[in-house]
Amino acid sequence: MVITSKDNSKIKQLAKLYSNRKYRRETGLFVIEGIRGCVDALADSTLNGGNMEIEGIYYLEELFEGVCSGYKPELELLPEDKRFIITREIADKISDTDACQGIFVTAKMLDKLFSEDTLKRGGKYLILDELQDPGNLGTMIRTSDAVGLDGIVLTGNCVDLYNPKTVRSAVGSMPRVDIFVERDFERVVEAFKLKGIPTAAAVIDGGTEIRQYDFSKGCAVVIGNEGRGLTYDHAEMCSNKVTIAMHGHIDSLNAATAATIFLWEMTRAEG
Repeated sequence: MVITSKDNSKIKQLAKLYSNRKYRRETGLFVIEGIRGCVDALADSTLNGGNMEIEGIYYLEELFEGVCSGYKPELELLPEDKRFIITREIADKISDTDACQGIFVTAKMLDKLFSEDTLKRGGKYLILDELQDPGNLGTMIRTSDAVGLDGIVLTGNCVDLYNPKTVRSAVGSMPRVDIFVERDFERVVEAFKLKGIPTAAAVIDGGTEIRQYDFSKGCAVVIGNEGRGLTYDHAEMCSNKVTIAMHGHIDSLNAATAATIFLWEMTRAEG
């Protein structure tokens, strides 16, 4: 189907999903933008044996005759009523990027219901409390995919998992990482405790130095807000505290950088 009008009902829904967090939750759908993320979604679609349930794809016609031509078989697995050719004008209207690539996918949300039963005994997890930067979250998801993490839990008033900037930063990794959204931090920590998985609060100082901490029996590392870190109360709820020792005049790291160091240390201890 070819859509040329910005007033088309499908385009209005796509634009609203892109910009409105509440509407995304109401519909259970989110938007992926960009060639890399969208072709990964096609490759990971349920029709191709993956986890991504695609509701629709909207794209410039020339993309699948050129740069995306290698993914034409995956595109054609989707029913025709889920494939929409759009104009450059429509693509630019929807996107908030400076260089829109002209391709969007709408898909069903991927986060899972959190409970003790969903946790893997001896598993390795990240708990992100009050994280606010969508780019940081996307980077953490992508890095978690790269190291084979067992899951990520978003607690408190975290940035929206389906913020377009988060989705772009994750670059196709979201369907390959178990992600849970549970606002109640205390409930999350208690569930890990019941599962026998220690929680380790990432703190600037006063904790066990990261290279001395034993991650081998499973762990959930807790990383707080970019500006203020974990609150005292939340750090005290955790089983342990862990610190990344730093030199020179540096006293803290970007949250995504700190998470990457923790992810490396956590997963290299396996086996």
